[in-house]
Amino acid sequence: MGEIKTITKVPVGAVALMGAAIEAVLGLIFGIIAAIGIGVGVSTFSSSVAGGAVGAVVAIVGGVVGGFIGGYIITAIIALIYNWLAPRIGGIKLELE
Repeated sequence: MGEIKTITKVPVGAVALMGAAIEAVLGLIFGIIAAIGIGVGVSTFSSSVAGGAVGAVVAIVGGVVGGFIGGYIITAIIALIYNWLAPRIGGIKLELE
């Protein structure tokens, strides 16, 4: 059994960057799903392949960029709130070996 340590403060920038990277990956996955949906919708209702291709690219790029920016901002806010609350109510306890 290891020693129990409490996280009382997290580095906001590093945590936010990791959250942003995770959200960018999720944005890529959802962007690809949206691009497939756009491709199916355009092929069903229109003969304009170029419009569907542009929409698909926008969905993928927008998912990644939006996920990264939004993930960074939200995770930074969560880290700041954690740093403010941890000394007051107790931080996360981890068992380290």
